[in-house]
Amino acid sequence: MPQRGPGRREVLQRLVATLGAGFTLPSLAAGHPMRRNLRDHAKVAAAEARASAGSRPEFLDVGQLETLVQLAERIVPGSTGAEVAPFIDQLLAVDTPDNQRAFLNALRALAGPVERLAQASTERPAVAPQPPTLRDHFEHLKGWIVGAYYSSEIGMRELGWTGNVFYAGFPGCPHPGGHR
Repeated sequence: MPQRGPGRREVLQRLVATLGAGFTLPSLAAGHPMRRNLRDHAKVAAAEARASAGSRPEFLDVGQLETLVQLAERIVPGSTGAEVAPFIDQLLAVDTPDNQRAFLNALRALAGPVERLAQASTERPAVAPQPPTLRDHFEHLKGWIVGAYYSSEIGMRELGWTGNVFYAGFPGCPHPGGHR
């Protein structure tokens, strides 16, 4: 069996250690549920392990998972190789009922022809207290997909991560004369 690269948890830990607290994934709004999920390294590791093992879907049914696979691949090409849909399914299985409901509403709203994606990406977002528009559902799903993709090794490498870590100093060694 070919050896896999580092897992999402390890990649995220290395990237955050390298770039510091200012690290954010592209297109991931501050209040998006995916952002909270990615902060929980144990949850990420468990979801990744189950997704990589080819486990059956935990939260989504087979049809919903296939819809997510297709949408993810259209939103971020390469998502299938990064196991985005199974990873999201595993995260949703342990997420809050509110986040699960919002995800399913968004998935239902965008299930269908590719033309709906074009419409969704150009429509104006709703202004509260109006019900969510197709654009709002698109942005919600896109946040999940982008977060899952760019937290994978494939996505991190696309962002320029090489696996090398640079330390400005040697951790735990405050030697006043420096090092040669």
